[in-house]
This record gives sequence, structure tokens and C-alpha cells, in this order.
Amino acid sequence: MSNVEKYKEFRTRLKNLTYACNVLAFDEATVCPKLDKENSMDVYNYFAIEADRIATSDEYYNLVKELNNNPSGLEDIEIEMIKKELKELTKQRKIPSDLRELGYEIISKTSLSWEKGKETGDYSEFDKNINEEVEYYKKYIKCLEDKYKGYDVLLDEMEDDFTESMYDEFFNKLEKEIYPLLKKILSMPKKYNENIKNVKFDIDKQRKLTKRICEMMGYDDTNGYIGETLHPFTNGFNSNDVRTTTSYSEELLFSNIYSVMHEVGHAIYELQVDKRFDGTVFQGGASCAIHESQSRFFENYLGRSKAFIHYFYPILLEYFPNELKDYTEDDIYYYVNDVYAQLTRTEADELTYPFHVLIRYNIEKKLFSGKLNTDGISDEFDCQMEKYLGIKPKNKKEGCYQDIHWASGFGYFPTYALGSAMSAQFYYSMKKDIDIDACMEKGDFKTIREWLGSHVHKYGASKKNLEIVKLATNEEFNPDYYIKYLKEKFTLIYGVEE
Repeated sequence: MSNVEKYKEFRTRLKNLTYACNVLAFDEATVCPKLDKENSMDVYNYFAIEADRIATSDEYYNLVKELNNNPSGLEDIEIEMIKKELKELTKQRKIPSDLRELGYEIISKTSLSWEKGKETGDYSEFDKNINEEVEYYKKYIKCLEDKYKGYDVLLDEMEDDFTESMYDEFFNKLEKEIYPLLKKILSMPKKYNENIKNVKFDIDKQRKLTKRICEMMGYDDTNGYIGETLHPFTNGFNSNDVRTTTSYSEELLFSNIYSVMHEVGHAIYELQVDKRFDGTVFQGGASCAIHESQSRFFENYLGRSKAFIHYFYPILLEYFPNELKDYTEDDIYYYVNDVYAQLTRTEADELTYPFHVLIRYNIEKKLFSGKLNTDGISDEFDCQMEKYLGIKPKNKKEGCYQDIHWASGFGYFPTYALGSAMSAQFYYSMKKDIDIDACMEKGDFKTIREWLGSHVHKYGASKKNLEIVKLATNEEFNPDYYIKYLKEKFTLIYGVEE
């Protein structure tokens, strides 16, 4: 058997194990019975560790290294895949196998204890597990320190070549340019009928509306599935199978709507990756921020636009004629773009959102610089919420532990704000080619998808984050577009001067 044949045989095994892990992870978070969650996690870990052992084995590593040195029989795109894979495996093998396997165990039990805490409000077990997790990541960082040190190791893992100093510059700019506008708007009166906050919406009708939104966006049961979970997420299996989730509440119709649009944005990205990349290191998104740029684009730049609300308002009335009979199209538009200080990041408006992210980023920096221990997370979170938004959580459930992300790692949060900024650059570039408002007034997502498919999605992970920004926009990454977007949108909505 040739080296190329051996390599492809290995890749098939790894692809199948990864697929099994994806199925198990999705099942555990959606339909797995509570009593079997620990067993489900154990089974997931079995497959994940098996995949890890194969990928980091001397046999496979030496095979990849040999193909990198002698790529005879490989196509050009396969040669590029081998280069990327060798780089990733070399890094992965720097971490001792027992530490890697410990990581799976710690993340599993931390995730389960977060779910329990979210349900009961008792985070005592999660407090203990997150402390273990931070200590694990400190050891993990030490194994990988080279070009980057400390927290930068984790930041670079989530977003290629982004460091603490770069994020600091980014957030400082947002604080300088956006925070004064935010403070001004927070003191202004509402522009919609506030009674809408008290309306309840039948969950079965919400499920039907969810299906309608997904189909409108180009996502249906031929290429995906909408599950229900505590904290919505998307899990990409390949370019034919990307599964998403949402969460329903009678009081939170619009939370569900925008959660669905957000997660389907993630899904459309992975569904439009070049199919040649399925089962390879090029499958999936280029980076966390590029991924978040797509979800935030569909959720906010399209979904909360005045043009889309004009199209969507009659559809809302189809499903909830009695509930919404007293509310105008303008009520809906101003309600879904209402700027106010609230505790929940996932519900936050576009103007306060980056400061929710900044709070979590500041805490992560302190955790990995030794300035904060895990037992101080709650107090630090409360302090930062008061500083930026003037509000304070009553407990950990509505405060520091409302998000699941710290149950599985660190360094992801800042990519939400970075992705939102990348969205703006894609948005203004797209506007040169497409009348976005005209598309949204007709509910035409196809034209939008096609532009994103050819400019962003098709590359998958074959290009790096900033390469894709440059390819899509013909410019280097520039956060000024994000500042421009936020100022243009919210000064117009609220009728204020900058």
C-alpha cells in the first residue's frame, strides 16, 4: 500500500470517529436523558481519545511528515492539507498524552456541572471544576509556549495570530468611539410600545415559525436539524449535515427568532464550504471570529435591519395575530433594536454587546496573569457589569456563569466582538455588489448566501482568518467599519448626534 493510500485510510478512520463524536455531543446537549448524561460523556470521551491517539501516533505523524517531504501522488490541494495537518500535529504532540486525556475528562465534568447549575442555580460543583480547568489550561499553556506566552497561547488557538495586545487595542478603540454614544442612548426614552415585553407567545407556534425562518434562510431538514438545548449552539458534521439548536420560552419570542438566525448563520457557512474539504483539515470555518462574523451577520446586519422587519412583520402576524395586533411594524423594529443595560449577553443589543464581551475578556486576562483566582470570578464579574452597564447580577446564574463557554475553555469570548467587527467589513463590501435592503425587503437570502459563499464560505479552513477578510473585501481587517456601522445605525434610530 502506498503512503497516499495509507494516509487516506487513516483519514477515513479519523473522519468516522469525529462524526461519531459530533453525534454524541449533539445528542448529549439535546435529547439525552438526564440520568445517562455522564455515561454519554464517557462514551464521547472514548471516541475522542481514540481519535486523538490515532492522530498523534508515531505511525500517523511520520506518515504525514513523509508525505510533506515527498508529496508524490498528491493533488495540489492535498499538499496544502498535509502542510496544515503537519503543523497542527506537531503542536498537538507537544502536549503529553496523559494531559490531553485529562483535558477531555475535566471538560466533560465541568460541562455537566454547568448544566446542573444552570438548572438548579447551585454552582458549587461547577466552582470546583472550573478551578481544576483553569489549572489544567495553565499546564497546557506551558507545553505550547513558544512564539506566544501565557494567555496569548489560548487566544491564538481560537484566532490565529491575535494576541492580548491586539485585542486590547481593539477594545480600547471601541470603548473610546462607542461607549460615549452608548451612555447617551441609555438615558433616552423607548421608541416602542413597551407592553410588548409582557406578551406571551405559544411555544408550538414558535416552533412552526422557527421552521419557516430556517427555510427562508436556506436551511431545512435536507441539510440540518434544529434541536432544543439550554445554551444554543451549532455543530458542523460536514457540508451536507450541520445541526443547530435553540431554546424556547413563552416570554422570549424574539430571543428565539434571533438565536435561530444566529445559529443558522453558522450553519450556512459550513454548508457552503467546498465539498472537497469534507473529512479533511480544511473542513469547517477558518476561525472562531470568521464563524461568529457569519452568525452575527445574519442575526443583526440582516435580521434586525429595517428592511427585513418590513418583510417579516406580516409573517409574524400570520403566527401571532392576536398577540401582536396592538403593535406596529415600527414597534417591532425599535423593540428588536432597543439599547438598554441588561445582564444577559445573548440577549444584548448590538451597542452594548461588545462590552458584555469585554467584561469576560478582562476576567480571562486576570485569570491567566495570576491577578484573579476562580473564587473571585463572581465578584469581578459583578464589578465589571456595574462599571460598564451600571447593573449588578443577583446571582451567578444571571451573572458570571450564564454562558457555557468557560465550561470548555478560554479565549473564545473576544472572538464574538472581533467577529461582529469583521461582519461590518463584509457588510460594506457586499453593499458595493448587492442592494442588501432590496434583498431583505423581499426576504431574498439566496443572493446574500451566494455572495458569502463565493467570497467567504467556500474557503473553509484552507485560508487563515485575515486572508479571508482580505480576499472578500480587498482590504486588510479594519475595525473602523464596525464603528461606522454602529454609529450610523443607532444615531439614526435614536436621532442623536455622535
